[in-house]
Amino acid sequence: RKEDHETQVQSLYMEMEEQLRQEKEKILGQQKETQKIFVSAAGAAWSSEMGLSVRILLTVAILVLIGSHCHGQRPGGGIGSIFDLVRPTNSACTGDTGDKGSCLTSRDCAERGGHSIGVCANGLAQCCYFKFTCSGVTSRNETVFVNPSYPQGENGTDTCQVTVEKQPNVCQLRLDFEEFSLAQPDILGLCTKDSFMVRTTVGERLPILCGENRGQHLYIDMGRGSGNPVVLSVVSNGDKMTRKWKIKISMVECNSMDMAPPGCLQYYRSPSETVRSFNFGNPIDSRVRYLSNLRYTVCLRVEENFCSIKWETEKADSFSWGLPENAGASGSTCNDDDFITIDQGSLDGYGAGEDRFCGTSLLDRNTVISRSKPFLLKVRSNSNARENAESSQNGFSLRYIQLPCMI
Repeated sequence: RKEDHETQVQSLYMEMEEQLRQEKEKILGQQKETQKIFVSAAGAAWSSEMGLSVRILLTVAILVLIGSHCHGQRPGGGIGSIFDLVRPTNSACTGDTGDKGSCLTSRDCAERGGHSIGVCANGLAQCCYFKFTCSGVTSRNETVFVNPSYPQGENGTDTCQVTVEKQPNVCQLRLDFEEFSLAQPDILGLCTKDSFMVRTTVGERLPILCGENRGQHLYIDMGRGSGNPVVLSVVSNGDKMTRKWKIKISMVECNSMDMAPPGCLQYYRSPSETVRSFNFGNPIDSRVRYLSNLRYTVCLRVEENFCSIKWETEKADSFSWGLPENAGASGSTCNDDDFITIDQGSLDGYGAGEDRFCGTSLLDRNTVISRSKPFLLKVRSNSNARENAESSQNGFSLRYIQLPCMI
């Protein structure tokens, strides 16, 4: 009957309002004055003429929940709280520490094994932070893979491996190396002491990394559909040094604007930024910082109304890649398997230009301009033991800036 229906609606509204109050108490703790203001405002909205639209929306929401209840469609087997209608679901947030997390209720955060690093959704939810270490498994967005003793380092022999399971709507992973300090490569540029490896069942073979890589990132293809987990491994051999890593794992949904183009190990989405080779830096104990056996592509999003790109060294000595070791080597003078590629690169961006660059400087002026699209930087390094041992290759640190079209 109509009277019974109205009574049921009013009862459900009161129940939902009580659940909302309880959620707020969990989240806001001792902020009693804020709770009083919230309850007072809610009551005023319900009783005043200006609250008519609010009452209508709440009534519709309640009727939807009643229909779901009657047809056995309630998520989790219960009606749940009104908070479920407005809370963000696993959306990204930034905590008080600056770390990224997922916006969840305090209950969901605790049940999933996370901990709060701040509030989100205008104070109605917790910014939930998830971190895991050796032997861990995750399928959550914005998770952090750390060494077992983090924030302290490790100095033993160990293999630390974690698995990232694929969600059906996820096609890529982005790994951000917020901290990454492993043993340096040997004199040949090989990661024989420590190594970071990524194993996946789809996409191209990914490089083995070691040394110092803080600030670097990787995109990993997971394919479409289900399955295709990604395994991350750090192997250390017990050499006397402190190892530490903190790797943020972000899931990129299929067809998202955040997806990297196919075949791109790194992807930059700003008009100007600095791109560095892995383990770039000054020599340590007279050993090179160069890593052998690299084959990867750095992609840059082409900004609207920008027609060319200028690459220049960050400093005068921030380019040292491959043989010969003379300044400004390019084209066929570069080793067949040891160079960077910038298509149709030249000093002014006109003419056929070159595509291979090597040596101890980037052309004569440490600058290359290219009009070839898409904007790509391809990196290759060989495994020639003699050449690598005799050279002083430390890698590159190149700043790019996209140049607007001439009208």
